[in-house]
Amino acid sequence: MAFVNEKLTPTQREELAKKKIKNPYGSFRDTTEGIMPLYLTIDKNSETWLAHCYNHHDTNNDIEEFIFMYKSNPIPVQAIKSIHEKQVCWKITRIDFPKGLLNDKEHLQILLTDAFKAYNISGWPGEESGQTKVIYGYE
Repeated sequence: MAFVNEKLTPTQREELAKKKIKNPYGSFRDTTEGIMPLYLTIDKNSETWLAHCYNHHDTNNDIEEFIFMYKSNPIPVQAIKSIHEKQVCWKITRIDFPKGLLNDKEHLQILLTDAFKAYNISGWPGEESGQTKVIYGYE
């Protein structure tokens, strides 16, 4: 199954909030209490998902913060979105791979690319698009 965008029900949001998944680079709430997204870009078969957390509007590049959940490991991801003539491009500028997953790096990048293609512009249901471009610009 592929990644799809889903709006979470109040119950699902509550359950996710109880897990206290923290984004170390997001808002004060993200770093202390944990994320509480309205939408997930999810592959239900693999229980892998992408959640938007925070926009840094105070930077020149409008960096956006995400959590990519893989095998119960929350992975912080930073990306910059650009749109040119209806073409969406995400430039992944930072991924904090857990040490235990460094051997899965290539596989994780493939999954993350698929998740961002489905996320498209805002992660709203029905917005999935294979036309979205994803590039990696980090070391």
